[in-house]
Amino acid sequence: MTADAGQAVADRLHRIAERARPADDGRTAARAVALDRHRRRRAGSWAAGALAVVLLGTGASLARSAVTEPAAAPTPAPVTSTYVAPPPELVEGPTRGSLADDEDFLAAMAAAPWTGPVGPDGEVVDWGLPAPEWGTGRVVYAADVPGGRRWAVVVARYEAEWFLAWFTGARGAEPAEMTVANGYVPLDAQERLALMDASAETGPLVVLGEHGLEAEYSPSLDRTPSGELVRDFDPLPIVDGVPLGVVPSPVIWSAGEVRVTSTSDGRPPILMFSGQPPSWPAYPDGMVDTGVVAPCLEALGLLVEVEQDGGFVDYREPQTSPSSSAEQAAREHEIAACFRAGTR
Repeated sequence: MTADAGQAVADRLHRIAERARPADDGRTAARAVALDRHRRRRAGSWAAGALAVVLLGTGASLARSAVTEPAAAPTPAPVTSTYVAPPPELVEGPTRGSLADDEDFLAAMAAAPWTGPVGPDGEVVDWGLPAPEWGTGRVVYAADVPGGRRWAVVVARYEAEWFLAWFTGARGAEPAEMTVANGYVPLDAQERLALMDASAETGPLVVLGEHGLEAEYSPSLDRTPSGELVRDFDPLPIVDGVPLGVVPSPVIWSAGEVRVTSTSDGRPPILMFSGQPPSWPAYPDGMVDTGVVAPCLEALGLLVEVEQDGGFVDYREPQTSPSSSAEQAAREHEIAACFRAGTR
């Protein structure tokens, strides 16, 4: 993969992370999004300043031009657009999955509200997002998957864009008993998705994309006794029209990788999770004492910055050699321990 392609994939992952809403406590995802948003905000501030300089310079040029050429410019007519993004390839062809022939279930799920999960006190999580446009929802996958779960994947449009909601429930659940595991995930026209239940040591993995798609899965990047980093992939069986298998959960959220084998166009599926294994690092969900967290991270060899108001710790690894998934997981556990130590 080239550097440009790698950056494109990274930007796409960040975009999905910003829009996706996990049904579990979301602490890991929230932390990752917060760190990315913070870095982007700092970069964006610099870019905004540079843009302001450019605009000021341009404005000065326009002002000088106005003195020598006083003719008034015509007022432009308002621009309106009726553009609607083409539907993703996910919605082409028939619904897939073991429930693809259950017309009542599909109709109910296509019209189901994209509300969040029910919290511990019985309240429904409000994500503050608009409802998809009525009549545009379509179920692209519905099945009772291994592990005693029922999944339904719905694609719908809001304004010019297409979005996805991933509903989960117990095996045999009625539409009213299904809740959103991830909602409002933006979809490109050729989007591919890999959905995985990572709440246990093994769980179902479903890959969705164009019809005829074949894929394989690797749970980790491993280091051999000789020091090389390698990945072992296993093909996913085709079940009810999609790649579906029971696979090991990755040791850390970045460890798993899904690779398409039916084509060589280089578009990897975006891996999304329902649930989080207890083996993943636990980060606090409240405020932390940066005076404790920052020196702890520095002691790990990380490059650390603290915002002037002391409310956010930004850190990054120095230039290092590539790590295996197990090494990355161990590092994340050390970092998480620093944040837990600074919990207020």
